[in-house]
Amino acid sequence: MLQEKMMIGQAGQPMDWDGLAFRLLSVQVLKGSDEVHLPQQLVLSYALIVVTGGTVQLLADTGLLELTAGSVSLCLPGQTFGAVEQSGSLEMYVFYFNVYQYGAADEGSRLLKDAQLLPQTGLLAQIPMPFILTVCNELAQKEEMEQRKVSFRAQIAFQELLYSVRVSGWQRPRDTNYALEQAKQYIEEHFTRDLTSQSLAQAAEFSPKYFNDLFKRKYGKSAMDYATELRLQQAKRLMAESGAKLREIAHQVGYADEFYFSRKFKKMIGVPPAVYMKSRRRKLIAYSSSLLGQLLPLNLMPYAAALHPKWTEYYYRNYRNEIPVHISAYRSNQDWQANLEVLRQVSADLILAEDSLQAEEKEALEQLAPVHYLSSEPADWRSPFLELAELLGESWQAEQWLAAFDWEAGQAREQLHVQIGSESVVVIRMLHNKLYLHCSRSMASMIYRELQLKPAYDAADGIYNIPVTPQEIAAIGADHLLMLIRRESDTLNEWSRLQNDPQWLKIAAVQRHRVHFLASDPWREQSAYAQLRMIRETRQLFLGQSSIHVP
Repeated sequence: MLQEKMMIGQAGQPMDWDGLAFRLLSVQVLKGSDEVHLPQQLVLSYALIVVTGGTVQLLADTGLLELTAGSVSLCLPGQTFGAVEQSGSLEMYVFYFNVYQYGAADEGSRLLKDAQLLPQTGLLAQIPMPFILTVCNELAQKEEMEQRKVSFRAQIAFQELLYSVRVSGWQRPRDTNYALEQAKQYIEEHFTRDLTSQSLAQAAEFSPKYFNDLFKRKYGKSAMDYATELRLQQAKRLMAESGAKLREIAHQVGYADEFYFSRKFKKMIGVPPAVYMKSRRRKLIAYSSSLLGQLLPLNLMPYAAALHPKWTEYYYRNYRNEIPVHISAYRSNQDWQANLEVLRQVSADLILAEDSLQAEEKEALEQLAPVHYLSSEPADWRSPFLELAELLGESWQAEQWLAAFDWEAGQAREQLHVQIGSESVVVIRMLHNKLYLHCSRSMASMIYRELQLKPAYDAADGIYNIPVTPQEIAAIGADHLLMLIRRESDTLNEWSRLQNDPQWLKIAAVQRHRVHFLASDPWREQSAYAQLRMIRETRQLFLGQSSIHVP
């Protein structure tokens, strides 16, 4: 029965706990309204993750999980987990423990690494909050008092917590968010199976219409649309990464009839599978660093890209290992000859570049492979994104991504208006000892059009970089200052001096501690992915939260 499968998850039937012993090794406590530091990690013991406050998105072997107060998740030895995003003031505990099995008297005990302790792994049932808070606080205090040595009493308290989790694991929770998260997790794990909205709704114990409305409100799309999207995403990955035949790919993603799959694929993606397979295996070059921000929403990874640990820090940190060839993104107008030498060793199929390149550089680049130029200063960021998607046969992917983007932007816009209402904002750029009223195209697009925040200074064309003094900033009367400070020693030293300047201290936003900091990455990049990152950073600045609904 689907309902039972959704409850049991991947672990299957749990083993009997008689004959088992549990030993708590350590407790990790994470608290705060700022982003908690729980990087992706490989665990060699069992890890029980308990959230007692706030909300956290956890990326684990079992998938992407949303844990709210009272939620519990279990990771087995050899699995990985880490926090991705949080909302609100988070309070989370991670209990690392071992499991031993005792045999006959002459056999002793043995360490278990794959014991199926509970009805499921991943997100577990909600535990009563009063009990969780009592046990977690007791365990955390005892660990601190014992200086990392887990006391005998703490071991007993942990056993009580485990028992409560086991009992609750067999009970159907009535929490709506939990039920939706379980349904989403089940779809992610079984999207290749024959799913229907009726069966998913029945398993979540909702009527089909109510379930679909709740699911779409929470995730921005219906459950079946989400399952179809996962199928096609997986099909596209298989087409790009393997030499499998079309029939095999169709079967792997859940379509028994390859002809139906082909018709579905062409209808949704816009091109037949055979055409897509040929085009997807092209070697793409992202010659300009911002173009990586146009390719990522299309689920395309270039063969070579302009990367730098400082100037493109986000892309370098997250994607450098997935991009085989790196060219310089530092002073590219000076290093372009060296970049071309690197690309001569690559049999590129298509080079993507910005149209701001000098004529000599364009001519040399065009001798290596076909080049498609995109505007470096587009009137809006959507037009070049859609143009590139059409060129690469990814219009369907672009439309899906934009729909999810618009939904997330709408959520952020509503929350920001509730939080700050009609309070005004202005961006102040600092370069050496100079201050500027500043607004780039990307900032104007995000801050004032997408999120519809109120500008404290409104120029005719919306794009400006105007020298200004602290007295003039005070006269503008902005409720919030968004500071874009150049990250080099001279400017940072001047910023330290400015914070003690009497004229600076007279600014109302400074006195009210409404000074927020922006980074040039992504705020000076005009790309689809940079716009998404700006939404999430703005939510973090004003709301202390972010979102990850858009891939």
